[in-house]
Amino acid sequence: MEACEYETLAAYETWYWWYRAQREALVDAVRHLGLPSGARVLDAGCGTGRNVLELTRTLGLEVYGLDNSVHAAANWNGAGPRRRCMGSVNELPYADGTFDVVTSVDVLPSQQVRPQASLNEMARVTRCGGYVVVLVPAYQWLLSRHDRAVHCVQRFSRPAIRSMAAAADLAIERLTHLFPVFFPVIATLRLAHKRAWRNGSAPVRSDLSPIPEWLNGVLLLIARAEHKLTSRLTVPFGTTILAVGRKKCL
Repeated sequence: MEACEYETLAAYETWYWWYRAQREALVDAVRHLGLPSGARVLDAGCGTGRNVLELTRTLGLEVYGLDNSVHAAANWNGAGPRRRCMGSVNELPYADGTFDVVTSVDVLPSQQVRPQASLNEMARVTRCGGYVVVLVPAYQWLLSRHDRAVHCVQRFSRPAIRSMAAAADLAIERLTHLFPVFFPVIATLRLAHKRAWRNGSAPVRSDLSPIPEWLNGVLLLIARAEHKLTSRLTVPFGTTILAVGRKKCL
């Protein structure tokens, strides 16, 4: 993503409702895998490293992070250097079967990422019977200026993710949409911004902007209530897709 967007991400991700809700959804998905304390996890494309810290602190896991951006690396803190490394998700610098779980949030759609190759790599470095947990944005028709600003060049469908998982020898255990309650509003705003962007009347930047503290709190409460109601269901629509795949033992 653009260098300035890493600065924006670092400033927002600790408090902004969307990032907190997304992070909580990831942690909950990993929690339900029933991993023992100290299990080895890789966050592939870890960005500023917030998910690494949250998984370590909340679940007591040994979490590693990898990203190819120097702008992301500039924000790494809270863990020793051995837990972070620079590298590409297209060619992960780890041996086969190194990790119990590999997580990845909003990485497969990135401009420099080859989705199938990177998912294959995530599966390769996962042990037999381990898991790959990915979150990706949904619906190609929602591709907008926000996506361009963060160098997201595609969005996904559940059939596409299922097909990619099969090619990576991952058996899908859960495949669902997230944030269905917010979908109508977010889709409407994205389409409006998309029209303005195409007309040349909107700058190419992310949709992040300050909101009142009370509104941020309300949106987070709604997101948490929604997740509590749908966390074990397969939701047919939403802004995001969550996939949990288990590595086949060949």
